[in-house]
Amino acid sequence: MNTPRSGESGCEMMKRIAKELRASIRAAEAGADEISQRIAELQAQADPLLDQEIAALVQVRDTLEKTIEEERTSLSTLEDVITENC
Repeated sequence: MNTPRSGESGCEMMKRIAKELRASIRAAEAGADEISQRIAELQAQADPLLDQEIAALVQVRDTLEKTIEEERTSLSTLEDVITENC
């Protein structure tokens, strides 16, 4: 992902990485939304046997949301570098 392609300048590489990062964030957000919907469906069933599955999904969603936030921070930093240097 971070390796320059043949004939690609540093600015072009950073812009490509930013584009890929934006796509990754969108995909992760969609995944987190799907997990949230599944959690809501399971919670609506009010079945104590589902508590463990719900807890696992909440943990996965929390981890995914943390990753999204980290990627947003990275993207913001990268966009600042692109603005300053390209």
